[in-house]
Amino acid sequence: MARKNTPQWLQGLSAFQKPKSQDEHPPTTSIDSPPEHSTVLLEDEPPPEPPAESSDPAPNPVKQKATTLGTRVARTASSATRATAQRMGSVAQAWKWQLIWLGILGIFGATGAIAFWWLSKVPPAVDCRTVTAQSIESEQLSCAQQAAQTGSADQIISSINLVKDWTTDHPLYGQSRSLLQDWSNALLILARERVTQRDIKGAVSLANQIPKSSPVYKDAQAAIDRWQAEYRRGEAIYVKIIDALKKQQWDRASEQMAQLALVEDPGWQARLGEVREQSNNERKAWKLLTDARNFAKANPPTQLGEAIAITDPIDRRTFVWTLQANREVTRWRNTIFQLAIAQYDQQNIVAAGSLLNSLPESVQLTSANQDLVRLVRAREIETANEYNSPGLERIAPLMMATHLVKQIDPQSPFASRAKTLIPRLEQKTQDLMQLNVASTIANLQQIPMLEYAIAQAAAVSPKRPGRLHAQTLLAQWRKELQSMQDRPLLTRAQQVARSGKIGNLRSAVAMASLVRPRRSLRIEAQTNIADWTNQIEIIEDRPIITNARTIAQAGQLGRAIDVASTIRPGRALYNEAQGLIGEWVYQIQLAEDRSVLNQAASLAGQGYLSRAIDVASGIAPGRPLYGEARGAIAQWAAERAEIWRQRDQAPQPAPSYDTPIGSSPEPIPSEPTPPASPEPTPP
Repeated sequence: MARKNTPQWLQGLSAFQKPKSQDEHPPTTSIDSPPEHSTVLLEDEPPPEPPAESSDPAPNPVKQKATTLGTRVARTASSATRATAQRMGSVAQAWKWQLIWLGILGIFGATGAIAFWWLSKVPPAVDCRTVTAQSIESEQLSCAQQAAQTGSADQIISSINLVKDWTTDHPLYGQSRSLLQDWSNALLILARERVTQRDIKGAVSLANQIPKSSPVYKDAQAAIDRWQAEYRRGEAIYVKIIDALKKQQWDRASEQMAQLALVEDPGWQARLGEVREQSNNERKAWKLLTDARNFAKANPPTQLGEAIAITDPIDRRTFVWTLQANREVTRWRNTIFQLAIAQYDQQNIVAAGSLLNSLPESVQLTSANQDLVRLVRAREIETANEYNSPGLERIAPLMMATHLVKQIDPQSPFASRAKTLIPRLEQKTQDLMQLNVASTIANLQQIPMLEYAIAQAAAVSPKRPGRLHAQTLLAQWRKELQSMQDRPLLTRAQQVARSGKIGNLRSAVAMASLVRPRRSLRIEAQTNIADWTNQIEIIEDRPIITNARTIAQAGQLGRAIDVASTIRPGRALYNEAQGLIGEWVYQIQLAEDRSVLNQAASLAGQGYLSRAIDVASGIAPGRPLYGEARGAIAQWAAERAEIWRQRDQAPQPAPSYDTPIGSSPEPIPSEPTPPASPEPTPP
């Protein structure tokens, strides 16, 4: 049987196997000797095994030949493999020690790498939730460091307390010293923040938590001393400022505020604005109080409410208010209430209410003051005569007034007044409800309903508080009832009078006269009667006026006057007739006076001035030409006076009285000498 061929990768691997000893495998040839390839090697091989029996009945010569050839090839390949293995063993023997040293070096390198990785690896984080006082101190320190990083004062203090007592022989002392300094600085920073927040006690408390073993201890104690000293200095100055503000010493307060501005304390620096604002408020409050006092002195006590209103803007937190203004306002308030009580007792409810209304809403009232306010408000509602308002709008205030009075304390000084007022309010409410029902019925505007409403209103007795309201409604409803009863009669009369005939007008007058006096339509009926009577008189007297005008146009003014004079006074056309008569009389007088004035002018033209004046003076005042006559008389009198003046300067023989002035040949007029007494001037 032929041998199998060895794979090439296995041949390479066998070269690194440990070589056998020379005794076991003596070399047949040197390494450099070439392999033997000859038939000799083939002849040294054992003879081939006989082929296995075949089932073929007769051997195939071709197949036998192929088998023999394969056996030979296999023998040749086995010999070549053996030679190659021998050469590889020699190479491995030469590299043996080099490989051993390389393995040792690899082992040491791997060990160093593993050690370096273990040393450089970050240790696992400590779970601080499981760390207790019994845990190892390194874990406690790590957790304390983590807690301090939160910035919480309590956490920092806890961390400081952990390491503050560690001595130099402690294994973690060196690491804890730097941490203690950092934590102390952080705690001091928090303390300074408390100072800026005006919490000196909190800041001192935090700073005192820094232990003596801390490098920051001295700085913390120095900061505490500085904080407390500056705070006490600011506090002393603040006390002086408050004292100056209480006494209204504004200049002194300003000086102290300037000193407070120099205090190196953040809390007082922050409060400096508040102090200045308080000073400004005190000044404003003092100004308002002074104005209110001056107003109270200059006006009567009834206007003290306005003085209180002046103080209303004062800040209630100021010393001016708490120490002075509050007392002044209380005193003025009490005066107002005393005046209101006096007005109430005098039944002057309007004045009492006005006094109470003058008080601002900010004024604090005592229980007695509140009772007086309730009493006055109830009386105002009771005395209000709002009869034109709907019934429900009047009933609701009365019920509210009753409720207000019932709230007055029985021990109040106004309890007796309230006890008297409550029955009146209740009775007035009842009367108003009854009258409200009657009003609802009367609004139906039916005669039976009005009669029923009148009966309900008349049932309110004179002693009831709703009597006045009932009488008002009675007068209104009776007027409406009379109007509803008389309206048909008057409407019929108006319809009859529309024709304008005398007979119908007289019938309408007769019908309207049936509306009796004191009835609601009496005035309207009388107005219609007067109108219709005028129409009758116009119809009757118009022909007389027309006839008189016709006569006057014919020139018979006197007869026209007589005809027009037949219209009696009080008739519809009487004024028109009198106007015509006056016009005609004027025309007659004008004609008469014109002839007189012409005669006088003629005499004056002839030189008879005195006679002309006498004739013109006959025109009496009120006549048409009276003014013209007076003008002519004045002119003639002046001419006559001039003639007399010339005659007095050059005396001449007295001319005849009847001789005209212009007929004398002498230059001086011959007007007769006036009498010794001056000639009377006609009126």
